[in-house]
Amino acid sequence: MLIYDLEQRDGKSKYEYLYQCLKEDILNGKLAEGEKMPSKRQLAKENGISVRTVINAYEQLQMEGYLQSRERSGYYVVSDFDSPLRYQKITIPDPTPEKEEKWVADFASNTTVYEKFPFSMWTKVMRQVLGDYNLHLIMRGEFLGSPELRYEIAKYLYHNRSMVVSPDCIVIGTGIEYLYSKLIGLLPEHAVYAVENPGYRKIRLIYEELGVKWTWTSMAENGIHMGSLRSSQATVVHTSPEHHYPLGTVMSARRRQELLKWLEESEEHYIIEDDYDCEFRYNGHSIPALFGLDTSGRVIYMNTFSKTLSPGIRISYMVLPPKLLERYVNSANFFSNTSSNLEQHTLARFLRDGYFDRHLNRLRKYYLSQGEKLKHAIECTPTIPVEEIVGMETGTHLLVKLHTELPDAEVKRRAQDRGIHLCCLSEFCIEEQKRYEHVLVLNYSGMEEERMQEVAELLGGVFDSEIAEKRE
Repeated sequence: MLIYDLEQRDGKSKYEYLYQCLKEDILNGKLAEGEKMPSKRQLAKENGISVRTVINAYEQLQMEGYLQSRERSGYYVVSDFDSPLRYQKITIPDPTPEKEEKWVADFASNTTVYEKFPFSMWTKVMRQVLGDYNLHLIMRGEFLGSPELRYEIAKYLYHNRSMVVSPDCIVIGTGIEYLYSKLIGLLPEHAVYAVENPGYRKIRLIYEELGVKWTWTSMAENGIHMGSLRSSQATVVHTSPEHHYPLGTVMSARRRQELLKWLEESEEHYIIEDDYDCEFRYNGHSIPALFGLDTSGRVIYMNTFSKTLSPGIRISYMVLPPKLLERYVNSANFFSNTSSNLEQHTLARFLRDGYFDRHLNRLRKYYLSQGEKLKHAIECTPTIPVEEIVGMETGTHLLVKLHTELPDAEVKRRAQDRGIHLCCLSEFCIEEQKRYEHVLVLNYSGMEEERMQEVAELLGGVFDSEIAEKRE
């Protein structure tokens, strides 16, 4: 639709002004090369002018070579017209220059395996939702998220995480990043946020982007190092007690109690419990969430469906304690919910009808098998100087401790030369890197199982020269 303000033509005739407007739009690229122009009657009607005015403008543009007329088809912008005033294509540098398709194996991507997405089940449920909800799907969504989805999440948390949660305390949002931006507005303005070291790098990037003060706390074998947390002077701590990434640590019951005791020491203290991949435990039952053990009402629970379903389905959620929920409703109720109504209702029914549980069971079996095959391939490759492999009980990555004198940067460089994208544990550290050197973090969720032995042998080639030197 091309609408121009003909009241601003400064004494020009309507035909001259329309001609000038169309010419400028052609020159600056708003009217693309080869684009069909509106019909004379349509453009006249949209701008409240006569058809003759449009004809005069079109004919002038055609005469000057900006338009061409095609019999019984209309007017088109000349496709071979060249002008320095046209919009130029802007090339934006790729923030991740190392493209995934370049790698023989990519152990650095901690994502889901897209081929395992339950397309047939998801499509079936989505069709049902489209038929049942109809106009409701295109209306403004609930502020906190779909009541049906919040109810199903509350049920899921009760059965799987031993959490008794009111659906009213659950907030749905498009991704953890969005929810963090809302959560930080609810916590004390002068709060100091602690991230685990080593830990998930994206969290501290989010804190930096949101402009909050943050620090770090060391990790111990059984979870957060409490002495480090106290000396950090942090008032809010981000932690993943069920499965720490990348260490794979499961916080012990004693450490959980110590952390909850720290929480009760001050009303300024809060815990953000990030349970991002708690579903992938292969032996035994999940340990109850900190949220369910908290009596102070200052644990915020966060989770996402990005790892269990797909990062393309932008649905995450947080569970707010009653006081924070009241603050959120009072301060931010003018925001619309950012997640699609269609996807929220589809996910609610996907959970309700048991499809999600079935999908998770299949995914667990697949990831367990993948981890075992990768571990076996590494152990069967004598050129990889393995000291220890851990991480088989939970998650979708292995930690491979190496007996090598090669610096981590050199290991990465040599692996890259062989087409392997690696991450070392030291890269996840803010400080204390030396303590975590010579440990590979191998995310295997996207690995092709038939190529694991081949990839392991390529990885072994990284250490060939070192082994040869030792033999000499």
